[in-house]
Amino acid sequence: MNKRYYAITLLICLVLLVSACKSKSGASTGGAPRTPFIGGAAGITINFEKDSPPPEVTDDSSFAFNTIVRLKNDGEFKVVKDDIKLNLLGFDPVDFLSTFSNINGVTPDDDLDSKKRDAEGNLIEGTTTFASFPKGGNDFTPKKFPGNTEFTFRADVCYHYNTDANTKLCMLRDMINVREDSICKPTGSRTIYSSSAPVQVLNFKQDVVGKDKISFSFDIVLSSNVDVFWSNQATKPSAGFDAACPKEPRQRRQIENNIGVEVKEIPTDPIFSNLKCGGLDGSFKGVIRLVNGRRTITCTSDLATSRNDLEKVVAINLKYNVLDNKETTVLVKHFVTSP
Repeated sequence: MNKRYYAITLLICLVLLVSACKSKSGASTGGAPRTPFIGGAAGITINFEKDSPPPEVTDDSSFAFNTIVRLKNDGEFKVVKDDIKLNLLGFDPVDFLSTFSNINGVTPDDDLDSKKRDAEGNLIEGTTTFASFPKGGNDFTPKKFPGNTEFTFRADVCYHYNTDANTKLCMLRDMINVREDSICKPTGSRTIYSSSAPVQVLNFKQDVVGKDKISFSFDIVLSSNVDVFWSNQATKPSAGFDAACPKEPRQRRQIENNIGVEVKEIPTDPIFSNLKCGGLDGSFKGVIRLVNGRRTITCTSDLATSRNDLEKVVAINLKYNVLDNKETTVLVKHFVTSP
């Protein structure tokens, strides 16, 4: 009896141990993921490497140093390295025996693959890479100052990013007289899945505006503390930092808070015709401007008279450039020589 009891107890412990190992490894306990995206509001995470720059240096010409920025892709869009540019601000490079050309327009070492899940739901982290200042493997060497002096070192990062979102529209042969046992409801809120990115697609709603016509709306929301830019020219950071994330006031006003929007999948489906979205030049793609960090897009579409009851995937793609920064300080201690 005792042997049987111990055998059963051991079997239960083994089952619990295997379950715990699967949970720790990040595997989905329900098998393959049933949603298209991980989700969240993260894009490229920016940090300075430890002691780079060092918090304190001396001005005796013997303390040379560099500055290394660590970049990690915590979102769900791959960014090629040429579409990330960094500037180092806050100090005159001449005070550190360098030049402006050595601290502007720096490109990271590698492309940044996105965070993702494999077919079984295991999380694969995004790429981490680095960008170094000054360019060319040189160092910063502080010049002599009359006393201890603190400087700001701020890394401004301009990068291109995309958001993808998926939901389903409800199509019924009879959109007016909806039965209780219908496969879906053609009016009301629809669940929408948005990829991890600084700009999110939220609050998708569908309505019926005729027996063969629908409308749907969704919100575009800036969900991170960053600045965003876009234009009809689709300029990316590969064209230059200031072209993609401008600082000149007039140019900045023209493209700041702009997002490129495209409604996909349904424009090529024969069930739908005459798709028009307000704010997108009467079409299904264009450039919109966020107001107080958000914008609602409303679309209408005619439906083919011959159709089955079904749910149709609709995809939404957003394009934009992101301006973010990370800041620290460096204290230059004055080295006093003996008389």
